Amino acid sequence: MKNYEINDETIAIISKGNKSQVITLNDEFIVEKSGYKILDDSCKFYGSSYLGRLHSVKEMLSASYKLPIIVAESENMIFFPTKSSLEPDCCWINYSLIKNYQKTSEIITKIRFYNNSEKEFIISKISLENQMNRSLRLQSILRQRHLNYKNTKFLNF
Repeated sequence: MKNYEINDETIAIISKGNKSQVITLNDEFIVEKSGYKILDDSCKFYGSSYLGRLHSVKEMLSASYKLPIIVAESENMIFFPTKSSLEPDCCWINYSLIKNYQKTSEIITKIRFYNNSEKEFIISKISLENQMNRSLRLQSILRQRHLNYKNTKFLNF
């Protein structure tokens, strides 16, 4: 497959150099693009670019590395990286589809998703929890901004 846009059924993007394994709620397949390229193209599909989203998240979280990315705000799609996004084997995981997780070893964590599929990722449990917390914080900031906007808009009528 040459093209793929992340959607609400995308569980994870597993980069393998210039190709990526895409895991969805119902399927797994290879896309002839890096994980970064899939993320960038998907962000553009939903109205921005990866770098635009990255800049916004840096401001919102006051952080600068391993940041979650809002692929589509309207769909509440937030993906976080397992390592630096510059690494050719960086994996991107859909925060909202994680059901639970458990430590397999010091550097491997098994994640169970809401469709009950499981996958092991090279990420420590502590690092995964940090990424989950960042994603939750980002989601909370977005929700609060949306509520503030709605309340302000309502009051100005």
